[in-house]
Amino acid sequence: MNLIDLIKSNVTPELLSKAAGFMGESSESTSKGMGAAIPAILGGVLNASNNTSTMGKVWDLLNHKDNDPGILNNLGDLFGGNSPLTSNNGIGSSMLGLLFGNNSNTLMSALTSLVGFKSSGSAGKLLSIAAPLVMAFLKKKSSQENFGVSGLTTWLGGHKKDIASALPGGWASSLGFANLADGHTTHKTTTTSTTTNYNTSDNNNGGGSNWWMWLLGLLGALGLLWFVMKGCNGSEVKDNMKTAVENTTSVAENAATAAAGTVADAANAVVDATKNMYEGVDSTVRAKWLALGNMIKVALPGGVELNVPEKGVENSLISWIQDATKVVDKNTWFNFDRILFETGSSALSPASKDQIGNIAAIMKAFPNVNIKLGGYTDNVGDAAKNKALSADRAKMVKEALVTLGVEAKRMESEGYGQEHPVADNSTPEGRDQNRRVAIRVTKK
Repeated sequence: MNLIDLIKSNVTPELLSKAAGFMGESSESTSKGMGAAIPAILGGVLNASNNTSTMGKVWDLLNHKDNDPGILNNLGDLFGGNSPLTSNNGIGSSMLGLLFGNNSNTLMSALTSLVGFKSSGSAGKLLSIAAPLVMAFLKKKSSQENFGVSGLTTWLGGHKKDIASALPGGWASSLGFANLADGHTTHKTTTTSTTTNYNTSDNNNGGGSNWWMWLLGLLGALGLLWFVMKGCNGSEVKDNMKTAVENTTSVAENAATAAAGTVADAANAVVDATKNMYEGVDSTVRAKWLALGNMIKVALPGGVELNVPEKGVENSLISWIQDATKVVDKNTWFNFDRILFETGSSALSPASKDQIGNIAAIMKAFPNVNIKLGGYTDNVGDAAKNKALSADRAKMVKEALVTLGVEAKRMESEGYGQEHPVADNSTPEGRDQNRRVAIRVTKK
């Protein structure tokens, strides 16, 4: 179920009927309007993320005391228009004004036109219901996942395609959603996450950067022409010259046609391959992992090649080991960035096997290297229990590496609990960074 359907699933047929009665419209038109209003509001939040100040205000409204996720279990309270969520001075109205500003009338006109509401005020009533619904959902999700403002933004970015696809045609542009306008009309390229910078700007320059493909096609065809002429004489040359010229033209035309799309297809293939690496994780984790960059091939001593994220720990660790100027110390740690544990447990998630396998390959490629694995937690909960959990997690990674053939004597592990934080524990983002397992090279 995609994000839009997930939010709409809170609106049961009974509630939809009540909403239609509140608006004075049919259930069919109310349902259709809700299906357009929800992605419009989500698109407004995603668009606001382009401005730190605006997104901060959005975040404040989402965390307002009146935004109670419990409303999702009692949406009937939204239909009176007098709750602090739906009143003209409520947080729902404030959110709509913040997200759409001067485009508020544009949105209501577009809703009325799309759905065919009988009353000009119905669009406003629908939005007064949809806004608190979306706000409650986002607050609940942020609470469940310990999101801060950046975490929510990243998560929404991972659902950009769902949002763009659900918006009626032309709405993204008319509402000023610059980061969604292209996504709605060119679904093939929207697989690129907003958190990953895949540079495909040359794909839109009219094919000018693909001149080399034309050249290859022409050279191949001319080679065919030369071969035919060389192997024939007399009247055969004339006939085969005609055939070869026709083939040359065909090859050139095919090359020109292919040139416009080949680079874009290749870029999309890279994106798709990268995404496929992370199919076992949820959208939040996937967005963070995609932010590590393109998958690249890294050659190890002995001829082994690893597929690793460009900004991932494997690439950094290999570079450090191979750099003769880097000396072993007690302060240089490399944080695992693609391993997961079951909540409150030392059990490794299956999604962790890729990175642990890469670290095992690195250890085998550099047999003189010894490492220490450190486990860390945030400062939530009992300090002693946190330290024990961190020790178990570091030990679990060590055991996983031993299972993959790395000698146990080359590794040690220790749990530090909430000691040595790398970020502010007072924020969800900081706590997320502090919950980690890291590697320190003790011998190279």
